[in-house]
Amino acid sequence: MAFSSFAKRFVGYGAVAVVVIGGALYFFDRSDTAIPTTAATDANAPAATARGAATRPNAAATANPDDPVVPNEAQSQLAARLVGEARRLASDGKFAEAVTKLDQADKTVAALPETAQARRDIAQLSTPEGQLATQLSRARLAINQDDVAAANTALAAAEKLNPQAPEIAQLRQALEAAQQKDAHRSSRVVELLTTMREAIARHDFAAADGALNEAARIDVRDPALDQARIELARAHDADRKEKAEK
Repeated sequence: MAFSSFAKRFVGYGAVAVVVIGGALYFFDRSDTAIPTTAATDANAPAATARGAATRPNAAATANPDDPVVPNEAQSQLAARLVGEARRLASDGKFAEAVTKLDQADKTVAALPETAQARRDIAQLSTPEGQLATQLSRARLAINQDDVAAANTALAAAEKLNPQAPEIAQLRQALEAAQQKDAHRSSRVVELLTTMREAIARHDFAAADGALNEAARIDVRDPALDQARIELARAHDADRKEKAEK
């Protein structure tokens, strides 16, 4: 019985030892497997980061060098101003200077449609036909504005380019008719200003004002009107002063 009791205790202690040792082995086994797993994760982290970085879009890499450069507002305004200056120079017959302005506009904003159109227009104007058309247009405008001197200058330039152009004869007839009309207006203005002065002399200021106003309606740009206005204003002042003294 004693042996049996001892054996039982031995077997019991042995079972406990097996459990304890087994648990320790399990613990160390778990520890050993956990450490390499963490190390492997850490070792793979740089590779994952590199893969993530590779998948992120790169703005510099995605930029297309063939895309047109969009000009800013200042560049656009400068280019437009240069094109305008080129057209004005060309209208004055300064074609080389006009082309220089267009070249500057191209450097400011490349491939601008307005610059290309101006270049074509100026190239056409620089031809003898284009210059003739410009002078005829100037003459026509001057005639409409009653600018006899400017009309004669433009027609003279047109005759040098092509004296046989039929438009020149037509415009000269129109200019003569305009001059006759202008002479008639000037004569009528003189008559009305004479009427104004006669009315001032008899102190009829209502009639004097009416004559001056009618003369201004006929040709407000007539230089004789300036002197007439001064005379009428002085007459009104003298009349008011005379009435005040009475």
